[in-house]
Amino acid sequence: MMMHKGMLWLAVVAVAGTLTLATPARAQDQELQGFTVSVGAFFPSKSAVRDATQDVWFTADISYTFQASEPTESGYYYELSAFAGFYGSGDVRNIPVGLSYTGYLNPQFFYRATAGVGFSRRLNEDDKTGFAWSIGIGYNLSTGTTPIALFVGYNGQTGTDDEHNGFTAMLQFRF
Repeated sequence: MMMHKGMLWLAVVAVAGTLTLATPARAQDQELQGFTVSVGAFFPSKSAVRDATQDVWFTADISYTFQASEPTESGYYYELSAFAGFYGSGDVRNIPVGLSYTGYLNPQFFYRATAGVGFSRRLNEDDKTGFAWSIGIGYNLSTGTTPIALFVGYNGQTGTDDEHNGFTAMLQFRF
């Protein structure tokens, strides 16, 4: 248990250090920086996990965009963010912390890939730390002061026998 808490603090310090040291891109628009809060549903892909918990879990995350590129002529640009999240049901849960890359194909469509460390509680009540990742696509439903987007993806983590792998559907609110 002590190693688990030590790894959590190490991840928190790493993300805080990344945010502190990150410098904006040369021509970055300040409107592209800020926080994104996502809430939604996680659907475990393993039937044994669904049988032992629930078919649908709660999921949420918060991210901070610390760098964004200038849009190209075709409208493509990217963002780099630090994030922390949660998904779980009862005592089974995962807390991923890491970095994300979001590529905007145009003002509506985007894709995202994340990588980091996941701190999980398994079905057998064992705490595990492993490589956490996700990939997905999104669509901006609205723009303006608080843009809203729909995002669907797949989350995974190593070292948990696929107990924390599954699909997500989330609404994202940008501030």
